[in-house]
Parts: sequence; C-alpha cells; structure tokens
Amino acid sequence: MPISGSFYLWGEKARNVSAEAAVYELCDENYQPIFVGDSSNLKETFTEYLKTHFSSEPCKAGTKYYKREFTPSPKERKKEILEAYVNKYGKVPKCNITLGEHSMVKEKEVGVENGFFFYEDLDKPLHQVAVSVKDFLKKIRDVPVTSLEFHQNRGDFAKWIRNVFGAVSLADTIEPVKETGEALRERIIEIVSQPKAAVLATCPRCETRTRPTKIWNMTGRPSKMGESLKLTLGYYRCSECDKSFRKVIAKEKVRS
Repeated sequence: MPISGSFYLWGEKARNVSAEAAVYELCDENYQPIFVGDSSNLKETFTEYLKTHFSSEPCKAGTKYYKREFTPSPKERKKEILEAYVNKYGKVPKCNITLGEHSMVKEKEVGVENGFFFYEDLDKPLHQVAVSVKDFLKKIRDVPVTSLEFHQNRGDFAKWIRNVFGAVSLADTIEPVKETGEALRERIIEIVSQPKAAVLATCPRCETRTRPTKIWNMTGRPSKMGESLKLTLGYYRCSECDKSFRKVIAKEKVRS
C-alpha cells in the first residue's frame, strides 16, 4: 500500500525531518508521485536535495510536495510501494527509471506512430524508424553519422526517450552529449547499452560498489595551445547507506 498521511510542502522546512530511516515520495504540483525513495537518514537525504537543488538529478526538480514514512526497513517498504504503483499504473514513477533500471524500457515496443523517424536533415528522411530502445540502438549503429549529428543537435533523441518511454535519467544522460562524428555514435551506443557508461565507484562511507544515477561531461577553458580538458563525471547514491557523492570517471584532452 502507498504512503498514507499528509502531503508536506517541499522547501527549506524539509530539513527539519527526523534523522531516521524512512521511505518517501516526491510529488509534483498535482500531488502525483514522481519518485519513491528510501533513506537510512531522511534528514541527511533531504538536506542534500535542498543543498544541490536537484542539480545532479534534474528529473526531481519538479518536486512540490512530499510524503514520508519512518520505518526500520526502508528498502523493503520502498519495494512494496513501487510494486503497488506498478500494479495500479503499469509503470514506476518517472524518476525511478534510472540508468541501472531501464532493462524493461529497452524491451518495450511502441507503434510506428510513436517510433523515432531518422532524418539526415530537414525534409531528408532516411525511411528508418525505431520502435523500441533496443531497435533504436540497432539503428544507431547503421544510420549515417550526419543523421546522428542532426538529431543530437536538436535534442531529438533525449525527447523521444523521455516522452515515449519515460526513461528520464537515460534521456538526461544522452541530452548533454557534445561529441561529433563517429565519437558521437560510440558515445550514444555506450550510454544506451551501458557496459562502460555505468561505471562502478566505491562509496566513501560504507565501501559498497555503486552505479551512477547520472553521467555528464564538463569541458574546461582552452589553454594557449588550444587544448581543453574534458571530464566525464558521475553522480552516485549508495544503494546501502544512501550516501551521495561524485566521481570523475574519465579525463580527455580535446582541441578547440
């Protein structure tokens, strides 16, 4: 059964929750859950959210209200709530689809009318359409790189994955990709298929090996030689102790 009781307005007062183990729902302006989470210390979790303004988890930025339930078994309670939500709506809340949890999204197939139609430019269709994320991955390997650049520059890939499949975290990871040419193809394949994108890191608190919930790139200012340092960073939330941390996954020198 879902969390019972009152809705609380999201804001600075959320820092005043008890420092206890709990399960919680983040809700939108219509009081609909967008994320169900568990925490070993709810005060610490909410304080981190308020401190960062969900900057590393933009899907949750639509939070307007929340509900909470203190329990000695937050992980088990979260599982119960998500199962009840899936039974009612046929899917989990949109922000619960993370990089590590989108296998079911990859298998979901939609009708052609909701498929992704590849173009090489405006009014230049390739007559290729993807009807699932799995099919999308296959098409990405084959279509001309000019088509990939055209769609990525417009944000088309992220919009389709977000709006059609509700895979918000996956879309948020694809959207900021800036590579071009074959590097773009490789990067999208890497993110969607995940063997390298989901880089494990050791939690600094409990040393649990953890997958990132978000990966993004950041490029510094170019040097006098015209070289810049591009960092690939990961945002992590430990599955055991709920500790949030960031890690530099890769460094690369690029020419401007």
